[in-house]
Amino acid sequence: MSEAISSILEDFYDAWRAQDLDWLATYLPSDFSHTMHIPHAIYTDAGAVHGKAQALERWRRYVPQCEFLRYDLSVLLVGKDIAAAEISFIYRHRKTGVTLETTKANFWTFEAGWPIQMTEYYDLSGVAALTRSLGLYGGLRQTATT
Repeated sequence: MSEAISSILEDFYDAWRAQDLDWLATYLPSDFSHTMHIPHAIYTDAGAVHGKAQALERWRRYVPQCEFLRYDLSVLLVGKDIAAAEISFIYRHRKTGVTLETTKANFWTFEAGWPIQMTEYYDLSGVAALTRSLGLYGGLRQTATT
């Protein structure tokens, strides 16, 4: 089971790196849950969403705004039905050129070999610095409409 989970997550992260959300979606069941632990004052789209469609909708709002300069899966730990990943990355905001260089941790829960939940924790100082430098109250979401 651990090899299957590792393979799914490596493909998931390859899809993310390629910014191919359709490919990424093939690994998620319809009842997938995604939680981003970022205060709403920093990023208004943070928090929990339930359902694959809702997670994809959130990702589709901000993925196109960023160019992924680096996305390195530095640690992947896999257990029976759980996994944890540490990712260091650099994103550049396409419209302004402002960069975010930080690290995040993803914690996964699997059921019957498929991911049903991912919880993300970020280095909040990097995310807050990005939203401040862009002059955005509440995060990147607002840039989608400007």
